[in-house]
Amino acid sequence: MTAVNALIFVACAEQRPSVAEWQSSWDTIRAQIPAESDLADPPDRDLCAQTLGAIRTDAPSLTPTPDLSSDDAVADWLSIAEAAFFECPPDSGEITSFAVAYEELRRLEREVDVAIGLAPSG
Repeated sequence: MTAVNALIFVACAEQRPSVAEWQSSWDTIRAQIPAESDLADPPDRDLCAQTLGAIRTDAPSLTPTPDLSSDDAVADWLSIAEAAFFECPPDSGEITSFAVAYEELRRLEREVDVAIGLAPSG
């Protein structure tokens, strides 16, 4: 078996969860994110730490996604969520505030929902 054939075989053999199996984890991690209105100015560091811990605990259950087309959006969502609550409030790179972070998280959620055929989230 050539190396190319081996890679194709491994890629085809990858087990992806069904949308129904995966959606429970997706809904759970999104529910861990506090409402933007719950974040004070300055934000409560304990709330940020709890949220960061939940994200890091639940993140492994989101990969792989049900469809290859949603992998990057989910990875980006996790990266932004983790960075936002680690920095508390975010202030580096393109994500300069919780408002920016939440808008980007909502955009990525819509992208994921479309990619795997979920009903649009709020």
